[in-house]
Amino acid sequence: MSAPQTTRPDVNPLDIHLRPAQARDEAFLRQVHDAGRAWEFEMLRGQVDDHLLATVYKQQYGAQHDAYFNAFTLAKYAVIEWCGEPVGRVYADFRDHEIRLLDINVLPAYRGRRVGEIVIRGLCGAASQQRVPLTLQVNPLNPARALYVRLGFISQGLAGEGSPGAGAFIEMAWRDPLTTPEHIEASPG
Repeated sequence: MSAPQTTRPDVNPLDIHLRPAQARDEAFLRQVHDAGRAWEFEMLRGQVDDHLLATVYKQQYGAQHDAYFNAFTLAKYAVIEWCGEPVGRVYADFRDHEIRLLDINVLPAYRGRRVGEIVIRGLCGAASQQRVPLTLQVNPLNPARALYVRLGFISQGLAGEGSPGAGAFIEMAWRDPLTTPEHIEASPG
């Protein structure tokens, strides 16, 4: 007889709150970044010393943060809270022609409980109200890609020249068929 499976209950959407990230959140935001990028650096574990890996994570965090705020001047950076406890982060850029989900990460202990889905659905609602698409780029190997597909995002092909993820990332877009005309195209970056 096998042990009973334990399931983690879904999070109630009313318990999720976004608040602007502040300087005092820096250590937490780096922790979320590092946890979100762990799948990319898994092959380095055990092959390089921990200090070198920590240096790589720190450089990646700084480069990502700088790239987002230099390329996306209207970006909002928020801490995702569940019942007042910080559990993740989200970057989103709000433009006249699109809302761009730049990054979303949830700490591993809170994954699989719909936290990210709730935040993304909220951004879909905002995009629907503004009559614009919600766009993003995703690494083809990123496990989150399956979530985006499940939520109705459609692949637009590889990110184009001039885009921060040119040639390596897949562009995806979500449109509300009732409010967002098909002819509105998302920008490449």
